[in-house]
Amino acid sequence: MIVNDQAHEMRRVIALPGAVGVGLGSIIGTGAFVTLGLGASQAGPWLLVAIALAGGLAMCNGLSSAQLAAVHPVSGGTYAYGYHFLHPLAGFAAGWVFLIAKTASCATAALGFGGLVAWISGKQGDSVVMTLGALGSVLIVTSAALAGISRSMRFNMLLVALTVFALSALVATATPAALQGWSDMSWARVGTRSIGAPAVLEAAALAFVAFAGFARITTMGEEVRDPQRTIPIAVIITLATAIVLYMLIAFVGLGTLGPDDFGLHASQDAAPLLAVSRSVGVPGLDLVLVVGAGTALLAVQLNLVMGLSRVAMAAGRRHDLPDSLSRVSKDGVPIVATITVAMAILLLVLVGSVPGAWSLSAAAVLVYYALTNLSAMRVGDGRFVARWVHALGLAGCLTLAVFIDAWTLLLMTSLIVLGFALRWLMHRLRT
Repeated sequence: MIVNDQAHEMRRVIALPGAVGVGLGSIIGTGAFVTLGLGASQAGPWLLVAIALAGGLAMCNGLSSAQLAAVHPVSGGTYAYGYHFLHPLAGFAAGWVFLIAKTASCATAALGFGGLVAWISGKQGDSVVMTLGALGSVLIVTSAALAGISRSMRFNMLLVALTVFALSALVATATPAALQGWSDMSWARVGTRSIGAPAVLEAAALAFVAFAGFARITTMGEEVRDPQRTIPIAVIITLATAIVLYMLIAFVGLGTLGPDDFGLHASQDAAPLLAVSRSVGVPGLDLVLVVGAGTALLAVQLNLVMGLSRVAMAAGRRHDLPDSLSRVSKDGVPIVATITVAMAILLLVLVGSVPGAWSLSAAAVLVYYALTNLSAMRVGDGRFVARWVHALGLAGCLTLAVFIDAWTLLLMTSLIVLGFALRWLMHRLRT
């Protein structure tokens, strides 16, 4: 039975381990198994520098998100913070670009899962098999999200544990071969293209999106126990773990395959780490990595669906989107918002591609975190992060946005205009 959120509220059941699990489950799926390969094709061995830049920027933005969550712990993330600290239009812009960015990210993760299915079935790169696998994964995680927050958290923790184990096994076994590959690698060119600062910064922009899940827990602020303490600690632990893990994965991916092949497998079949595993040739490693890749890509989709549904629910509460999105079941699940989000992801899976979806996500998420930093600058009482950290995060977001493809920026701008038109229509209909 679906009832209005005035009758049933969200439940505070997420403790620190669950909050860290949400962050890691949101980050290490698509980021580890797809995005780093895309960055390799741009920056070659300078990908490690790009990851460091992206990680530093993510930490600034993470501290901004933690500051906001500590003083305003509600569902919706920067959608709610923008409304409270800036202006309703800024809040809506943040929420709308979050929906754009994370719907694209979730579709990318689903396509990555489809690529995994194609590898397992011996039909590598087959678009039909990839699409069917992607659609199936979206249905699985949507079912888990609808089962209730407690069950979702337990399922997510299992997925994250299996993923971390698989990636650790890959790094341990591939390091000897990677060390040999690095000794012969060119720092000046990737294939026939020279590597310059714009390429490294573009790779950093793509890598930044891979870190963006650190703040997923802020979109679920109404479901966290002691949010003023839990959320900041969870964000810092999540980011520190992800930076180390990404550096190790990029190191073995570049060293074993080389930048060209690492990037090629990411863009064509969305499964570059399986190619790393096969190049190493350790018995049983393929199976371990297949399981880890599957659990990672399911975990990131699950956390994205939950985060997206909470933002859509918050927008429904404020009447920026249809009111029906604000309805919450007696189990504390925003059922209408969850189903609506899943349908949007399924549509993007059918019409999108991995590089295209990820570039759109990169552009949108940089706008989202620019607004996050602006909101954090307005915090007065309860401040524990210096304002210069927010300023640095804002400057980094705006700088990296310049290096996104121009057509992607134009598409994102068009989608933002469409969002404001939809908001105007919703308010017009109500009056």
